Formats: sequence, structure tokens, C-alpha cells
Amino acid sequence: MSKPLEEQIDDLKHKLARAAHERDEYRKLYELASIELERLRRHIFGQKAEHVDPGQMQFAFDAIVQMLAGAAPAEAAASPDAGTKSPPEGGGAAPAGSSEGGGGKGRRITPHGRQKLPEHLPVERIELLPPEVRDERATEMVRIGEEVSETLEWRPASFVRLQIVRPKFAKKGEPEAGVIIADVADSPVPRSLAGPGLLAHVLVSKYGDHLPLHRQEKIFERQGVHLARSTLCGWVGSCAEVLGHLVSAMAKDALSAHCIAIDATGVLVQAKDKCRRGHFWVLVADRDHVLFRFTPRHNQDGPKTFLRGYKGYVQADASSVYEELFRTEQVTEVGCWAHGRRRFFEAMSSDKERAMTALGFIHQLFAIDKATKELPPSRRTEQRRSRAQPVLDAFRAWLDREELLVLPRSPIAGAIGYARNQWAALTRFLDDGRLRLDNNRSELELRREAVGRKNWIFVGSDDGAEWNATIVSLIASCALHQLDPWAYLRDVLILLPSWPRDRVIELAPKSWKQTLEHTDARQRLAASPWTWAPATLAA
Repeated sequence: MSKPLEEQIDDLKHKLARAAHERDEYRKLYELASIELERLRRHIFGQKAEHVDPGQMQFAFDAIVQMLAGAAPAEAAASPDAGTKSPPEGGGAAPAGSSEGGGGKGRRITPHGRQKLPEHLPVERIELLPPEVRDERATEMVRIGEEVSETLEWRPASFVRLQIVRPKFAKKGEPEAGVIIADVADSPVPRSLAGPGLLAHVLVSKYGDHLPLHRQEKIFERQGVHLARSTLCGWVGSCAEVLGHLVSAMAKDALSAHCIAIDATGVLVQAKDKCRRGHFWVLVADRDHVLFRFTPRHNQDGPKTFLRGYKGYVQADASSVYEELFRTEQVTEVGCWAHGRRRFFEAMSSDKERAMTALGFIHQLFAIDKATKELPPSRRTEQRRSRAQPVLDAFRAWLDREELLVLPRSPIAGAIGYARNQWAALTRFLDDGRLRLDNNRSELELRREAVGRKNWIFVGSDDGAEWNATIVSLIASCALHQLDPWAYLRDVLILLPSWPRDRVIELAPKSWKQTLEHTDARQRLAASPWTWAPATLAA
């Protein structure tokens, strides 16, 4: 007997609902597979930079702004174009051709012609005479000028046996007075064959140029000097122990910074059976210090330990490892718009129109930030707030509306959810003109470890990772303050053994140029025999 019509209708409704649910689930799987495929293609074949056609982005963005303006008059003033096409009071507009300030693509001007050689290089003159003036015909010639061409040449660095001689003296006729001899020069590595210049070269080669010790060993062999890898490793460990006091002082001084940017990356640590995973952290304290730290685990203990007692702004991504830090310490979270932008960029393969619209909003924020970059902090806070707040209001209204329309668990839903959940931290830049919109500075510093990791593959132990963090902190801070890392490390290794421990912060890259102006530091360096070598050795 057939079912009543009502039951048949209910069954069909149930089947239709189940089919719709299955369709939505398969759509989710399809979109997730598409985004993973796009990531894989970009990783293998494409460029990693998040480039978007400005014309397409502006078209999608303008359409949604016009719609929002028509729907909500209060948000009509939020059109960011007015904020980016006229310069702020007291500041200039974005430069012509800039990809941040306008809708067109930025164009980098490439200089043409032969590059001029640096003036500071030593010059050696080689004169080539024609055959006619090298024999008896020379008397018939008169010199009327010359043509000069310059070539950039290379002379390989070399080892030098630096002998430090300490003559012995005794008073004439008074042998009981004893022998007089100069004091032994302080060495950063006692009873070592290596001078400060060689130690600095090994450190910069390993941690700045990413040359593992086994490669340096082979390079030295080609130069006729055998230095075993174990010997080099001992030198690195001894230097890291000495320089650790300086890095500790820098970490203490960093707690007085206005804002600290933090990020982390993984690293393999050699173990008996198989490599285990550790993590390098980077902390960028204003324009003062770049500090690297190592932890065996990627958890909340690391950030809490590094920033214990700090009061200020901390800029980080939305990782859960920072939740305890923001909850228990007296720090204020600052979000990263670059992370939010990346999520929308990754969603372009599945929902291009919405992703383009969101990228248009974020582009306007960065354009406003760039246009006010040269203003004093107080004035920049005022200008950036007045111009960015309408953009943020319109963006938030768009996010709230689109969240109800997008498919749950899709890439675009994840990007929208990230922006809404992190909204308070993402808009923190409005409170202070000194705060950045993104955390790119810490990500850029982490590239030092990422590039090195491709060369040395893993660190030998937790101690080796600590050595790495110590030396890379100094090299990165040298780059921040435009110092030559080799010259800096050589002089610091000369000074540190006898330098007062309560003044060790004076040797940080932040204070190095001022320290060299002081008589005390100049006298200590002048008194060290390591600096008496000919200029060709110290250049």
C-alpha cells in the first residue's frame, strides 16, 4: 500500500535536505582541495609574494564601497579614496608611481649604464705603454694625455702569522730586582691560536653568511691551513659564552622598548634516533635591538619568559602561544594586517570577488599609513585615525554582512573570521602613531634562520641552538644599526674580557657608535696588540 501524500512529501523534503547538505560538504572539500592545490602550485612554480592586479582589486573594491554608501549614509564618508588622493596636512602624498599610494602599479626605476666603482676602495694604477715608446723611438714622442678605464678586481683574503713579542728586561747590576715583561694581552678564547679577527670571521661566516663549519674547514684547507671542525666548534662555543653577557644586557634593555614585535620558526635539533623539533624566536624592540631566543618546545612558556616584567605593546600574529602572555602580563596586543591580508589572498582561488574586495580595504589602510609616515608621532596618530577610521568602519560592516553569506569552513570564511576575531588587536594602530600595521619586521629577521636552515639543516644540540641565537642577535642588530658585523665583533671580542660588567650595554650595537667616541673605549682598543697589525690586516 502506497504511503499517504503527506508522508511522501516529508520523505522528499528529507532527501532534498540531505542532498543539499551533502552538496555543501562536497563543495567544502572541493574548495579546500582547490586552495591546497593553489598553495602547492605557488610553492613549486610560482612566486611567493602576494601580488594582486591593482586594477582588478580597485574595481571590486569600488563596487562594494558604492553599495555600502548607498545602503548606509553614515558609511558614505568612509570612502577611502578621499583619504589617499590628497596629502595629509603637514605631510606629502605617496610618491608618483608608488603601488601603495595610487591605483597603478609601482614602477622601480632601473639605472642604466656602467656602475660607478666605490670611492673608498684602494686604487692601484697600472700604466700600459705602446711599443713605440718602449724603444729608441721614445725620444720622438711627447705625452699629450691619457685614457683611464677602471676594473673591479678581487684579491683573496689570507691568513697571517701575527707574532706578539714581549721582550724581557732586567735592571743593570740588580739581578735581584727581577724580570720586567709586558702583560699578556687578553684573549677572548684563552690559550687559543685564533685572534679576534679570525674568530669574528668564523662567526660571521657561520651565522651571517650561513657557511657551516665543515665548509669553512674545506675553505681553510684550500688556503693551506688545517683547522679541524672540532677546533672551530670550540672557538664558536667560547665566543658565544663571552658574548652571551652582552646579549643578556641587550635583552634586559629591550624591556624598556615602546613596542616589541615577536615571531617564531621551527628548527631541527639533532638527537640519537631522529631529529627533534625546536623553535627560534625573534624579538624586535623598536629600532634598538634584534634578539633571538631558542626553546625546545613551541608553547606559551617561551613568550612569557622572554617578556616577563615588560609593560608596553607586543605585536604578534594570532597564535595561541601568546594568549597566556596577553592575559597575565601587562602588555597590549597589536595585530598584524599582513597576516589578515594573506588569508584573503589565499582565498582568491575559491572566492575571488570577496577576496579582492577585502584586499582593497586593506590596501587603503596601508596607503594611508604610508602617506602619514613622515609625520611626527602625535600628528601621525591624529591623521591616521581620522583617515583610517572610516575605512575600518566600512570594512567591519562588510565583514559582518558577508559572514552570514559565505559557506562555513571555506577559505573566505576563515579569512573573514580571522579579521573579525582579531579586530581589537588589528585596530590598535589607531591608538599610537608609532605602531605598525604589520609584523613584517620580525618575519624579515626570521629569514636569517630560515636561509641558514637550508644550509646547516639542523643544529647539533640545544647548546648549539643557544650559540646560534646569541651570535645572530648581534649580527642582526649590527644590520639594524648599519654596522659591519666583522669589524664590530672583532672589537667587541677585544674589549669584552676586561670591560666592566655593569657597563656592558655600552658595547651593544645600539650604543656602539657613541661608545667609540668615548676616550675609555678608544684607549682600550689602542692598547690591544690585536689592533696594531698593519692596515691591510684590519681592513
